[in-house]
Amino acid sequence: MSFKKMMSLVAIVPLIFLIAFIAVPDFFVLESYPLAKGLALEIGITHRYLMSGMLFMVVCFAFQSRNIENVDDQKKILYGAVVGFSMMCAIIVTMPVLRGIPLSIPPMIATGTIAALSFWTRSKLS
Repeated sequence: MSFKKMMSLVAIVPLIFLIAFIAVPDFFVLESYPLAKGLALEIGITHRYLMSGMLFMVVCFAFQSRNIENVDDQKKILYGAVVGFSMMCAIIVTMPVLRGIPLSIPPMIATGTIAALSFWTRSKLS
């Protein structure tokens, strides 16, 4: 896969989560904390909005980095994507053990797949 296509994917996955967090933040809060009510629910929703803002920054950086020409710089950027998405996947996997939160299968699959594809694309650059 080309660097430009890979970085487009790297930007699209957080964009999907960003849109979902803005569209239905209460769903994500109640999925993790089914007993949340009142102020706790409002705090969870506020955190989802804040996370969507951070995701927007990630989307902007990833999308703008698609036009980098130097292969060494492309490898460094893809390495950052590998580390970032791998850590996110690891955090999602450990949350049921550490916090008792149900495992989120779609985000786990999405972040793990993007990490693997980023690693594969990085290894193919020459």
